[in-house]
Amino acid sequence: MRRLLPFLALVLGACATPQNNYDPIEPVNRGIFAVNNAVDKAVLKPAAEAHEKYSPGPVKQGASNFFNNIDDFFASFGALLQGKGSEAGHSMGRVAINTTLGMFGLVDWASDMGLKKSDEDIGQALGSWGMGSGPYLMIPLRGPTTLRDSSDLAVRFFADPLQIWDGSQDLSTQVIRYGAWGIEQRRQLLPLDPMIDAQADPYAYLRDAYLQRRYFRVWDGNPPQPLQLGPTDEELDAMDAAKKAATAPPSESAPVAAQASEAMAVAESASAPATASPPLLKSKRKSKTNKTSAVASAPAGVAP
Repeated sequence: MRRLLPFLALVLGACATPQNNYDPIEPVNRGIFAVNNAVDKAVLKPAAEAHEKYSPGPVKQGASNFFNNIDDFFASFGALLQGKGSEAGHSMGRVAINTTLGMFGLVDWASDMGLKKSDEDIGQALGSWGMGSGPYLMIPLRGPTTLRDSSDLAVRFFADPLQIWDGSQDLSTQVIRYGAWGIEQRRQLLPLDPMIDAQADPYAYLRDAYLQRRYFRVWDGNPPQPLQLGPTDEELDAMDAAKKAATAPPSESAPVAAQASEAMAVAESASAPATASPPLLKSKRKSKTNKTSAVASAPAGVAP
């Protein structure tokens, strides 16, 4: 549950963006979201609620610790790829101690020994190297990700430590394991349900919260500026002026058209830097030098 607190904070402050720069295939994503939501209401959520209500505390804690131990394994590589030797060492130490003394991760002895848990992953490592997030994607039966962050899913699939340790796992064993993982993850998200259900557009709300959270994590909680999810104010003014020009009477069309042209020029000049490095393709490299200069020159924001 501790790992969900930053996400909860972002969800509390998130506002849905009508037109999102990172969601070019929104109709497809919304269709997949609807299917996922139907499966969740019919199967996953009832199972998670039963797990929360009837499973003893040690069982719930053990399940959480077990899957967190697998997360630590991959976090070590994400930290190492970013040159974070201390975090990588802590993560590998956690895996070694919890896998042995902690009975394959069921007991978290490493935290009591002062080994800190890291939330690094492959997607964050690629972001720190300058790779942009790419388009937002809704994965069937899995949930939100981006093109860049889907690399983490691929690495977890092909470098699964349990599969490497026991390559004889049959399909039924893997279905049970991933089903247990899904139920445990869903159980931890149950406290967010009332807030999400109260939104006019839950899809847009979750999408924006996810993108801001990933952006926030790529920058280690200190981004140089807020994530621009939708059109800028100048672009919105230009679009409004263009609409007025299209609907204005002939006698008023000339001055309105001139205002629209001027607004478009302002919008283009304001968005010139973004043209050189569009948000879907370009991201800032995360380094101490960049952070220092960026924080000095731009306001910090919350937002992959």
